[in-house]
Amino acid sequence: MTDQHQNWQAINLSAIQQRLAALKQQPDGVIFCKESGVHYVAVRKDKSQIKLSLVEKVNLHTDLLQSVLDLNNPLHLVAEYTQAMLLGLVWQNQPQRIYIAGFGGGMIPLVLHHYLPETFIECADVDPIAIEAATQCFGVKLDERLTVTIQDGREYLERQSLDVKYDIIMTDVFFGNGYFPHRLATQEFYQACKQHLSSEGVVLVNLLQRDEFYVEKLKTFQSEFSQVCLCPWKDINSVAIGTNAPILEKSEIIARAKSLQDCHQFSFPLTERSLNVKLGLELVNVMPNLNQAKILTDDEPPVGYFDCWLF
Repeated sequence: MTDQHQNWQAINLSAIQQRLAALKQQPDGVIFCKESGVHYVAVRKDKSQIKLSLVEKVNLHTDLLQSVLDLNNPLHLVAEYTQAMLLGLVWQNQPQRIYIAGFGGGMIPLVLHHYLPETFIECADVDPIAIEAATQCFGVKLDERLTVTIQDGREYLERQSLDVKYDIIMTDVFFGNGYFPHRLATQEFYQACKQHLSSEGVVLVNLLQRDEFYVEKLKTFQSEFSQVCLCPWKDINSVAIGTNAPILEKSEIIARAKSLQDCHQFSFPLTERSLNVKLGLELVNVMPNLNQAKILTDDEPPVGYFDCWLF
């Protein structure tokens, strides 16, 4: 890392801390709550943490935690699955363009924007209220390198011209009940991702293990990429990683993750996340029914998909 990059990062971190300074003085409790469609977007301060949730209007005690920020260390990714999403840098350590479907509190874009000062990060999200919460409560500031479009994540991608290529594509889209949109889980969607992926680019998707169609979603993802890895966290999330770049062995994935950790000095343990990666026979062992699972397509959603309530 050059001295120029270090100076820029120091200035950028100071700016983030200044945007968060007023929040530190606020008492614990709800600091932001606005109605958005079938949800309330709620942000709560709990000591040094800021937490954004989508709360179902029809069942106020069910909510899905979207983002967590540590006021004392705003560049620390608290949730392990968000740390695992940065394993995309193992395949593309200096990406020129990143696309993220889903924004939430903006923690992943915030961190990528800080550590990759020459990378353009495009995001799409259907919820303008969540973006408002991110800019008010999570230290996020949009600029020419970090943009958000209020649009369906698949629609945004499919409307790009075919010469638009991304080195990293991420999908992290859930509603308050844990529902993962069908149109972002199908073979046709991942074909669209491939069309807009650079030759050695990588796609990462956050999946919930309690999802009734978890195996089908991974099988569908696997159908479009020559190498698929899985980074599970406890019994909660799994990050699926897919690429058509030359296949990496696990030892190389770990070595590259360690190199990234040493270079950027992340406060979160990226190397540990790489140790959890399952590929090859390891993937088969943790997902024994994977080969028998059905591939999801646009025109044949499985029975019960739209009735799937996880919380």
